[in-house]
Amino acid sequence: MYRKYFEIFKYFLFIFIFIRNYYLFQNEILKMVILFALTTLVMINDYIRKTKLTINSRYIYNASLLFTILGGSVLTYFIRGFETNVFMTFPLAELLQLKGMRLKILFSVHFILYLLLLITDIGMSNYLYKLPSLIPALFGYFALCSTINSEKIFRAEKEEVKKLNKKLQLANIKLQQYALEVEALTVSKERTTMAQELHDSVGHTLIALIMHLEFATKMCDTKPKKVKEVLIKSEYIAKSSISSLREAVSLLKEVPKINSFNDSIADIIDNFHLLNNLKINFDADENLDKLNQIIKTSMHKTIKESITNSIKHGKATEINIKISIENNNITLISTDNGIGCNKIIKSNGLLGIENRVTSLNGSVNYFSNDKFGFGINICIPILMEEL
Repeated sequence: MYRKYFEIFKYFLFIFIFIRNYYLFQNEILKMVILFALTTLVMINDYIRKTKLTINSRYIYNASLLFTILGGSVLTYFIRGFETNVFMTFPLAELLQLKGMRLKILFSVHFILYLLLLITDIGMSNYLYKLPSLIPALFGYFALCSTINSEKIFRAEKEEVKKLNKKLQLANIKLQQYALEVEALTVSKERTTMAQELHDSVGHTLIALIMHLEFATKMCDTKPKKVKEVLIKSEYIAKSSISSLREAVSLLKEVPKINSFNDSIADIIDNFHLLNNLKINFDADENLDKLNQIIKTSMHKTIKESITNSIKHGKATEINIKISIENNNITLISTDNGIGCNKIIKSNGLLGIENRVTSLNGSVNYFSNDKFGFGINICIPILMEEL
């Protein structure tokens, strides 16, 4: 807003310069006309520079500003007065916005002309005598330059603050969006983890329970004692299923602790020991319990899922599981004699195995054929100091 008033004030100065020119040179028509023309040209030049040109215009802008400085000096020399003296300082506001060589050249020209005008004002003959009187004028000149430069720095800092505030606002918006995305991903991950945990824990025991009940149904007429034994086992499996369901929620918050890996796998196999038509062979390295809990938990869940998958989908009667440690890798191979398939379709169980293994930088390979059943080959890198 102040720039608008500044421009209005400058054009009022032009009016006063026209008036003073008329009163000073009304008896010297030619000089008056020339100064009128020069004042008009300076005014038009200023208007064009303000409305049509920018600092980036470089040569044209520099020439226009130089013309204003030279024109203002000539007017000040011939038309002595408050109007021309003030107008002579106006270009400082523009040239101090420049940088580099442009600033040095134009400022030097302006200062030299201003100094010459001061000297001519006090008179060359009295120059040495009146030299001290230049000091207040020069002090005022440099004080004005310092004020303009301070205002320039202030405006630059203000613009920088605006830009930083704008960047901060954009960063804040992006941060809010990121927070919402993270929240959505967290909820999605928690749902996936919960679904996988329920699938791994409860799904296995339900499959075992169904198989025991089916077996009891077939044997209820021929082997009642065997049926009673199976039903007792079924009751135990059902209770353990409820216990697993309760544990599934709490285990989502921490890695479940497995003290004896081989004993935990033996418990899984024990769920099927009453079924005469199913045989599970398990062979594992003795050093497995030295592995960290994350790897042991991943292997435990993988074995449970592979057994469930072989029984549920493959209708297998024999399952072979072998775990070995060699060359900084732990390898798990699970095979069965089920019906197999020529095209493997990854269910939640197989996808869960992949997610667990890949999170440990491991690899998973599935292989199957309708002639020899289904197999899983898992390899997970480990550090030897874990053993």
